[in-house]
Amino acid sequence: MIFSFEMFLSFTLIIFSIIGYSWKKFPIDAVSISVLGLLFFLFEIFPVEGLGFDNFIAGFSNQGLLTVMALLVVAQGVYSTGILNTFVDNIMHLNRDFKTDRTTMLIILLLIVAIVSSIMNNTPIIIIFIPLISIIAEKMNLSISKALIPLSYAGILGGMTTLVGSSTNIIGAEVASDLGVKNIHFFSVTIPGLFIAIPGILFVIFVLPKLMPDRKKSKNIIASESNNFMAQIEVNINNELIGEEITNGKLELLKDMQILMIQRGEHSISPYIKTKIQTDDIIVVSAARKTIENALIKFGDQLHPTIDAENDHYYEPDDKKHLAGEQVLVEALISPQSRMAGRELEETRFRRLTNCIVLGIKRNTRIIREQITNIVLEEGDVLLIQGSKKSIENIKNSPDVILFDYTSSILPRKKYARRSLIIFLLTVFGIASGIIPSVAAAMIGASSMLLFRVLSAERAINSLNRHVFLTIVAMLALSSAIEATGLAHYGAYHVIQFFDNSNPGIILSVLFLFVALMTNFLTNNASAALFMPLGISIASSLNLDPIPFIITIILAANCSFATPYGYQTNLLVMAAGNYKFKHFIIGGIPLTIICWISFSLFVPWYYGLY
Repeated sequence: MIFSFEMFLSFTLIIFSIIGYSWKKFPIDAVSISVLGLLFFLFEIFPVEGLGFDNFIAGFSNQGLLTVMALLVVAQGVYSTGILNTFVDNIMHLNRDFKTDRTTMLIILLLIVAIVSSIMNNTPIIIIFIPLISIIAEKMNLSISKALIPLSYAGILGGMTTLVGSSTNIIGAEVASDLGVKNIHFFSVTIPGLFIAIPGILFVIFVLPKLMPDRKKSKNIIASESNNFMAQIEVNINNELIGEEITNGKLELLKDMQILMIQRGEHSISPYIKTKIQTDDIIVVSAARKTIENALIKFGDQLHPTIDAENDHYYEPDDKKHLAGEQVLVEALISPQSRMAGRELEETRFRRLTNCIVLGIKRNTRIIREQITNIVLEEGDVLLIQGSKKSIENIKNSPDVILFDYTSSILPRKKYARRSLIIFLLTVFGIASGIIPSVAAAMIGASSMLLFRVLSAERAINSLNRHVFLTIVAMLALSSAIEATGLAHYGAYHVIQFFDNSNPGIILSVLFLFVALMTNFLTNNASAALFMPLGISIASSLNLDPIPFIITIILAANCSFATPYGYQTNLLVMAAGNYKFKHFIIGGIPLTIICWISFSLFVPWYYGLY
């Protein structure tokens, strides 16, 4: 078989892509756009029959890509309502009831991450679990750096087990469909994926932490006590804190908060006197911002200080203006010459005038043991403020406070949690059942998140990852060129020649190893799109069912363990755990080998190729 000039052009672009995506001096978007531009230019000058402009732009309307983008919106809808936080809180509550030791708890959480990642994009899952596992690691005196890479790997392994577990799976299946193989379904990867995932998870849980460095604190995850805000929880009749006993200034359900005082009617109770929480108690606490944010998700407006109608004649008990629209949390400084300085928070009528709520106050000079509404504000105090985007925008020009824009974060919309869960489950059911096409189920799910107000249009748009989008489009275009120029058939021919008279299972094993190594440099989605034509061509040359080869490409493309940029969750934990590149090599190479061996022993046998 002759290696043509057109094949050479395609091969050159493959090398360019590998270098571009692996060399981080080049932005990912720039590499993707460059690949597209070179494809347009080169094959316009050197045309190939059946390969043209339409092939290169087809990726923009590719059903797999549209499915991935829509599922990102669905996942954002679930994430934005805080339902994952609630799920985690329930797990922690069980831990309290059954007195599970911390090591066992960490193992359980890693298993949960793997299971949930099988039916949901793992990026928001990892975002939720990073601070949680950070706290657990601190409590059990475990180095945080021994826990976070295992967290990312658990999410990746779990994502191998269903079609929607990873965008890689969806893209691989769609490329295969474009090449004529259309019978890849929701559970097509499940059994082969489990053959790989189970040994991998065991390694991640029991061996990987021993290979990781020993660093006691994560970077910017656990805030220091000096940066804590003072806040309060007003215990209503439905609060699960009722009946809980305070011991040495701590409550089991508020373990990350320091109790400063309890206000019971007109009496103040020391947190160091054993007492049980009662209805209508006001618990004054000191806690990091993230802890307060999580408590707000859990306890809702019980963290909103009650305004005394006698001190504010503008107050209307049923007024909910401050809760209208998507809620934002931001920090603001009491400015010099502020009219608020020297006055109690309640006296300032801040909520009435701004439609914003002060949730917490930080004063670096001393600890305050007072109800928030009774604190006399001082210049330099930092307020933790909740409000709608419009309300927050309106106080930017206030002479009383200086807004720290960089501290702004969007709060979960807890009241829409049930809606988001129903939409998510129906979307997964639609894809899994095959009643409607996967792209239709995903698009309906995404539009439902907007229609039922779970997500704002702005937040839905922000959930779309342009890096993923452009990478997939570029690799789909390059995949078309590989197929049309005959490079895929050329590669398949020489693979067959090299392994002449070899068992197909051995060829499958070598193919898995090759793609698993390349995915760490190309990224997982790019590998799935790029090597799928090769896998199908090899199957065709051997007169075998292409399904095992398609599944091999999909599973191997997920094995992005050995570099931090092979998978986006690796980048998330890299920053949080303060890892270096070598730590991914140390942990990722053994895991890749385990996955390869597990695959080689079971998957070819499962498909009857041994």
